[in-house]
Amino acid sequence: MLKLLAADGIDAEIQAHYRLIGSVKDTIGMHTHDFFELFLILQGSVVHVINGQRLLLNENTLVFIRDRDAHCYEQATDGDCRFINLSFCREVIDDLIAFLGSGFPSGRLLEPELPPTLLLSRTEKEYVQYRLDQLNLIPQERKAALKAEARALLTDLFSRYIKTEGETGEHDGQPEWLKKLCREARSKDCFTRGTAELVRLSGKSHAYVCRMFGKHLGMSPTRYINELRMSYAENLLLNTDMEIVEICLEVGLDNVSYFYDLFKRKHGLTPAVYRRLGAVRQYQPIF
Repeated sequence: MLKLLAADGIDAEIQAHYRLIGSVKDTIGMHTHDFFELFLILQGSVVHVINGQRLLLNENTLVFIRDRDAHCYEQATDGDCRFINLSFCREVIDDLIAFLGSGFPSGRLLEPELPPTLLLSRTEKEYVQYRLDQLNLIPQERKAALKAEARALLTDLFSRYIKTEGETGEHDGQPEWLKKLCREARSKDCFTRGTAELVRLSGKSHAYVCRMFGKHLGMSPTRYINELRMSYAENLLLNTDMEIVEICLEVGLDNVSYFYDLFKRKHGLTPAVYRRLGAVRQYQPIF
């Protein structure tokens, strides 16, 4: 298997390397490396083959890759993918974990079979993209500034998203089957089919799945699935011209009134108003 080395692609003084990847065709095959990386999907979807598993990742997904992971990208059936990749040396991770201290749950990053994979909201995605893009605005000769900005960014993302994942239920002692089930639930094929599909994938009884979701995630399986549906609907509202009824069906709901109720509970706005406000924000320059 191909092994990529930090010494060959990451500036030793900066200890990080930013790339904007415009197509899955621009990536290499199965590989591992002696450095860490993260990537954020800006547009489209991709099949992420990681440690022997295949995961369909959609727009707005943020993934942390460890130096022991073996992975590659494959084009999804519904199109291509555009994403940002940030590679960084192992030393950066070690320094950040030491800096954040024992309160930082580093085990949630380093120990699981699969790396942390998070589906962000539209607002979160714009924030992460903005922070990543700042690296691209600093001249390469300003190596000290690039190093500082990369470390500030990673400290922010680790404390914001690794910790957040823990606060929403990724506690020590959570069963591996439940962690795997939550990862599988992020697939569109799963969350659009609803709670019944989640229970089917678990191989356990509906009552037991409900108890475990309540114990470890603090919510019901139905709420968990609907949160994923609403995040996906949010992206469709802002990034497509699909009718709201079409979006309702696309996320797996056939009751438009229920869709409106779920969306308003999460955002405090109707889907139509949310779309109009999002369109206004997209045309405002960011400084």
